[in-house]
Amino acid sequence: MSKTRTEWFSTFRYMVPADYENWMEKLAADGWNIDKIGQWSSIRMVFKKTDPKQYRYIFDIHTSAKRDYLETYRQFGWEFVGQMASCFIWRKEYTAIRPESFTDLESIEKRNRNVMNAVMVSFILFTVITLVMIAATLLSSSSMSSEETRQMILFIACAVLFSTYLGWVVWKIYHNRDR
Repeated sequence: MSKTRTEWFSTFRYMVPADYENWMEKLAADGWNIDKIGQWSSIRMVFKKTDPKQYRYIFDIHTSAKRDYLETYRQFGWEFVGQMASCFIWRKEYTAIRPESFTDLESIEKRNRNVMNAVMVSFILFTVITLVMIAATLLSSSSMSSEETRQMILFIACAVLFSTYLGWVVWKIYHNRDR
């Protein structure tokens, strides 16, 4: 049996923060743990086989974390696992009661709104770029070779799929904003 497990594009599969936390917690309970999360972990994460652990994971987004942010979490017993862009990942081992970082519905909704807004910006930008590419293709299609036309259609199809995915993610986070 392999001692490592690679997970690809995990943040793209589990976009709702609670889903991401639950996924990480299930892996830990199955004995798959990660030592450090870095900037590229949203693309590739490597877990090591260990004894099963009961961890509570927290996915917290901060575009500009305050000076005492890291220390405050540490004072309450949370272990800083790492950071992917503005997403901070924390964990805390427990035995009986699952610890919470967000103590009220308002703070959970605020965290989820921040995640949704970050995805929404990407959705809007990508949709605008897609629409510009469609317009450019339509306006210049008579001067493009058939190969160039095929490439543009392929690019546009991929862009439409990705924009649709981002729109779905925004919808999913919106409808799960209280978890």
